[in-house]
Amino acid sequence: MSGRASAGSDQGLRQALLARLSALSLGAGVSGPVAHGAPGAARVFSYCVFAREQIRRQQLDQPAIVVIVSGTKELWTGDVCERLPAGIPFVMPAGTSFDIVNIPDSRTGRYESVCMNVDAELRGAIRQLPGMAAEQPSPARGRMIELTPDLVEAYGHAATTVADPRHGPALARHRILEILMLVRSSPAARLLFAASIVERAELVLRSDPGRAWRVEDLARALGLGASTLRRRLAREATSFRDLLLATRMAAAGNLLGSPAYSVTQAAEAVGYSSRSHFARRFRAAHGMPPSKMRASG
Repeated sequence: MSGRASAGSDQGLRQALLARLSALSLGAGVSGPVAHGAPGAARVFSYCVFAREQIRRQQLDQPAIVVIVSGTKELWTGDVCERLPAGIPFVMPAGTSFDIVNIPDSRTGRYESVCMNVDAELRGAIRQLPGMAAEQPSPARGRMIELTPDLVEAYGHAATTVADPRHGPALARHRILEILMLVRSSPAARLLFAASIVERAELVLRSDPGRAWRVEDLARALGLGASTLRRRLAREATSFRDLLLATRMAAAGNLLGSPAYSVTQAAEAVGYSSRSHFARRFRAAHGMPPSKMRASG
């Protein structure tokens, strides 16, 4: 079991977020998805059920940020489960398949969530911001986003705006962008902005380039089967082996740019026990031996 809340996502902030999202809460007896906002606005909807619900092979066309308002959600990838509590934003990536269990709160008898879809226009706007190209830790280590007072406040503004159809779509999108700007440095939020299966795979591999990765491990982290991952990488004119090699060589180049790493240390950090094997791979990737890059760094 994984996906525990961070220390920063304390109970007070969680309760504050749930209070700010009350503007989007569905009325008594209302179930199913209900869209909010004016036509053409960023897609925000509430979802509510009154009995435990299991959905197999759920896959989103657009990535989304979800907050559970009441109850809990379980996301299953094979036999690995993430249990997501109420009051903490988390990321649902596009193009990956999950088995989902929505569990109503034992006191209220309701499972309810608020979902904000992040469409291509919103993703493009965030990618243009400074710093988005920088390397980030892998979202595979957790999909929950740490709460801050500013993020709670931004959610409150967004909820108030999209709950009132008199507000136009431009203002609603601006409010969603405010949320995305606040979460964009979170490791989990990288799942929102990854443009392709290759980029998502690179994010996972970069988190631990020295790990003895198998294609099955990477596929599990991405919520895919191994054969599906192989096919999707092939469509992008690459393979698991090529992607792992490129990721390791890029990481090695970054490490050797720092005087803190020797060639041997860099080789071990990216998964090579043989310095000569590492040197051959490095020269093929960078056009120079690792010792020369370290000297120039």
